[in-house]
Amino acid sequence: MKIAPHVDAQALAFVAGTIGLLFNCCSPASAAEAVDLKLVLATDVSGSIDNDELWLERAGTAAAFLDPDVIKAIQSGALGRVAVSMLDFSSPGFGKTVIGWRIIQDRPGAAAFARTILALPRTPGDRTSISNALELGAALIRSSDKNIFATRKVIDVTGDGANNIGKAMEQTRNLITRQGVVVNGLPVMDESANGFFPNLDEYYQACVAGGRGAFVIIVRSYRDFASAMRRKLILEISQNENPKRQAQEESAQNNLLRRIARAKPTPVQAPALLRPGHNQYSNHCDVADAPLANRAR
Repeated sequence: MKIAPHVDAQALAFVAGTIGLLFNCCSPASAAEAVDLKLVLATDVSGSIDNDELWLERAGTAAAFLDPDVIKAIQSGALGRVAVSMLDFSSPGFGKTVIGWRIIQDRPGAAAFARTILALPRTPGDRTSISNALELGAALIRSSDKNIFATRKVIDVTGDGANNIGKAMEQTRNLITRQGVVVNGLPVMDESANGFFPNLDEYYQACVAGGRGAFVIIVRSYRDFASAMRRKLILEISQNENPKRQAQEESAQNNLLRRIARAKPTPVQAPALLRPGHNQYSNHCDVADAPLANRAR
């Protein structure tokens, strides 16, 4: 039986459309997903940080990602999304990626990331190898380049002590920053903590932070960790390098912290910010050579 020409045309159109849908659905992605920032959060889990202190760090990081101003900073970027991963570090061989790459572009994504942080078990650790943390972070960034593209790449190091094992700190940091990776730092200097390291802020300033726009934010107490992480993320994500705008932002944040402090019986200390620079630790970035070093684990 002869089929009417108009039926043939409709059938051909249907088949062609179906093939097109299948091709679009199932073909591999032709390009990497683009984000404004690729960020590795490196957390010290050495023996000098007890479980309570680590929990305060985890909870503070989760709270910072849920902060409306952090989400606003993410959405204000050219692409409106960032990629974040997380690793724990201590001695070489103990380092571990605890959260793979996550794309965050809105509050639900930030909330899912925060829940994952809060559910993390502690990674076993021993001593402190910041140099190994940088190597692991750089490897994470490189291994994701085919799938996630970003013009800005950052490793953020949180810890309570200096590099005391592993490769030389200064050489490792310089190698990583020459690859276009920025290294920022959150040194924790809580005098009541077991691992208190005097002058750790200066150590991070001279030996850890590096790259274009790098900075160090000092955490004076574990209870202030959330506010320090919040400030770090906003500066990191927005990449606000204009001195006037940065001063206005820092002033606004300090005013907010002062209002919170007046409302609470325990004052909240505004986290101080340092830029990389030379000091007593320059060229003495490994703990065996560093002056005034507390030999904490």
